Amino acid sequence: MAERLTGDYRKYSDKKYLYHWDLPEDEDLIVTIDHIGYEKLENKKKGTAEQKLVLHFVEDVKPLALNKKENPSRITAALGSSLIEDWVGKRIALYVADEDRSDDGKAIRVRRTAPKIEKAFCDECGQEITPHGDFSVNKIVTMSKAKYKKCLCWDCSMKHKEAGDVEG
Repeated sequence: MAERLTGDYRKYSDKKYLYHWDLPEDEDLIVTIDHIGYEKLENKKKGTAEQKLVLHFVEDVKPLALNKKENPSRITAALGSSLIEDWVGKRIALYVADEDRSDDGKAIRVRRTAPKIEKAFCDECGQEITPHGDFSVNKIVTMSKAKYKKCLCWDCSMKHKEAGDVEG
């Protein structure tokens, strides 16, 4: 028997980049920026190609091609920096917004505030992650996900660091 599919049919298309139909309908998608690329994207409608910034994520989510101003300015507001090197390892919240300029009236937008982690638990030892010195829970989780692809407490992160691990 075939799998029963649900949601917008377009999310089952083989698109390389993230589109609004890939996001949850009524909640934010929280993602961690892994790296930023500069990629050539084709505009089939206009028959042109354009270089764009593309966000790649730690989580198993398609990359997001950024528009020229709106989402980069929102990321800058959320993360407190316009320097793309400062965005790496940081979490942002994506959501679906009404957008008159898009073909179907919807677009992906970035919240102007960074998502907060209320409680987090270490993927290795199971303990609740707590602040360490100047490092908040959010910062510890963001750094461990960016470096080791896991949610790790301070002690487990240090064990990986001492072992010379790049990804846990």
